[in-house]
Parts: sequence; structure tokens; C-alpha cells
Amino acid sequence: MNVKVFLAFILSFILFQFCIAQDDDEYVFKNKGKTNKKSISNKSIYDIPNPDYTSYFLSPTAFTITKRDFRLASNDIIFFKATYGLTDKTNISLNTTLFGSVIGSLKHSIDIDENQTLSFSGSFGDFTASIKDTNILFTGADACFTFGDHQNNISVGTGFYYIKSSIDIFYDRKEFYAHVISFGLQNQIAKKTYIMVDGYYFTNYSILTAAAGFKFVIRTRYTLNAGIMPVLWNDIRSSRYNVKPTMIPVISFRMLIERF
Repeated sequence: MNVKVFLAFILSFILFQFCIAQDDDEYVFKNKGKTNKKSISNKSIYDIPNPDYTSYFLSPTAFTITKRDFRLASNDIIFFKATYGLTDKTNISLNTTLFGSVIGSLKHSIDIDENQTLSFSGSFGDFTASIKDTNILFTGADACFTFGDHQNNISVGTGFYYIKSSIDIFYDRKEFYAHVISFGLQNQIAKKTYIMVDGYYFTNYSILTAAAGFKFVIRTRYTLNAGIMPVLWNDIRSSRYNVKPTMIPVISFRMLIERF
């Protein structure tokens, strides 16, 4: 397979890390998570919680959803993720795509103090679960640190991932690993509007992908994210400085279903 196919798998992984409404006047503000202290002085902006606080466009935050809650996410109508809160600090997730990929993950968060959260997660699965006689197994672990609350925060993380395939994927190789550094920023700019910037840098392949755009809260339990996703990589076949860019749109829809 060529570099473009390899990049497709990288993008698939990134989007895996990723993703019962009621009216505003019926919503009871429950302090289930970390809410902004500014709500005391500027309640007109901060009185509606952020229903999607466990990730940005691509990369995760250190936060977890609470016990018995569900989070459903879809990126570009191709990538899907379902998350369930085993406890307030431990979540399990299942990631899949229209191509039949199946990857499971487990995430645990630790509150360091009121505005500092650390999380650890591990993942395992098959990128080609529905394709006969083809297996591309994926496994990895990462850590993420988030400073801030559910509405305004900054996150940094790092992770190691290993892929083993039954077919050649990258320059006649059937297995390889990746080390990534992730980052994310979210800021609430209106009552139901956030601005987000995040991304991944693959240190051993010189690939940078990021996303920037807006999050819109619909009613109280839905969010719609819309932005752009630039990808930059070095073509190592010709020159380590031969940077090749591309740009794609990214749209994601998320929903939080609170405990029964």
C-alpha cells in the first residue's frame, strides 16, 4: 500500500479517539461535572452545561461521563462511537465505521484538584473486522491531562500505538508503531457556542493533523461541531522537508443520554 492508504488508517485512528434532549426551560442544572466559576457572575452565558465534554473534534479530554450515562458520537457520517459510564471515573467505548471496523477502549480519570484532571486509556480492535481474510489489528495506550472545567479547558496528551496487519500497509511493512502527542483547546464564547482547536502530531512519521471550528449546543443534550481539518506530512521517499498539505471538512454530531 502507498502513503495515501497509510494516511487513511492514521485518520481512521484519529477519528476513533474521538464522538434524550429536553427543552432549556425544563432542564435542571445539575452539578454533575466541572462547571465554570464564572457562572456566578455571568450566568447568562454559563447557565447551560456543555453536554459533550469528553473530547474535542479529534482528540480527547481527560474527563469521563458519569455513571450509567451514554454518549453517542458520529464524525462525518462515517465514524461512530458509543460510550458508557461504568462509574463516574471509568468509561468503556466501542468505535466502529461504515467499513466495519471494531475497536474497544477503556478510560479512567483521576481528579488531581478542582481544575486539573488526568486520565489513562487503552484500546484494542480490528480496523477491518468485516473484511474476510484481512486483519489490521490495533492496540495502544495513552495519557491525557486537562486543565480547566467542562466549558473552558486546555488538554495535552501522549500515546503509543501498535498496528499489525495480514497485508502490507506501509512500504511493504505489515507492522509498525506510532507515538503521538495530542493537544486541545476549548473556550465558550456564547451561551450555546464554543470555539475549539485540537490535533495530533505523529512524531515518528512527521505527520500533523489538526481541527479548528465551532461547537453548537442544540437544546441541552445535543452538540454539532463544524470546522476544517488540515493534514501535513513529509514525503520521506524524496526529502524529509517535502511537506505535502491537504484540507478536509469535519462535521460531528454528539448526544448525551443521562442515567435512567
